[in-house]
Amino acid sequence: MKKHLKISTITILSTLTLSACFDQDNDIEIPISEVPANIITIVQNTLPGIDLSEAEKEIKDDTVIYELEGELINGKKYEIKISEDGTIIKVELED
Repeated sequence: MKKHLKISTITILSTLTLSACFDQDNDIEIPISEVPANIITIVQNTLPGIDLSEAEKEIKDDTVIYELEGELINGKKYEIKISEDGTIIKVELED
C-alpha cells in the first residue's frame, strides 16, 4: 500500500510540475514608459488618438510581444498586440 501511495504522489507531483511548465504565463505588466518608442509610435499611427493605459510584455519563443490597452476619445477601448520588430499581431475592440 505504501509503495502504491508513493508512486501516486510522484505521478501527481510530476504532472503538476509539467503543467506549470506548459501553462506558464510569461506576461509581465510594465509601465507604458518602458514600452519602446517605436512600438508606441506604431500603435498611435494604427489607432490615432489612443490614450494608452496598460502594457504587458511577453517573451514567447525568444520573441518579445507587447500587449497594450487604451481608449480612444470616442470611448472605445482597444487591445493591441505587437511584436518587438513592430509587426502588429492583433487589434481587438473590447466590449
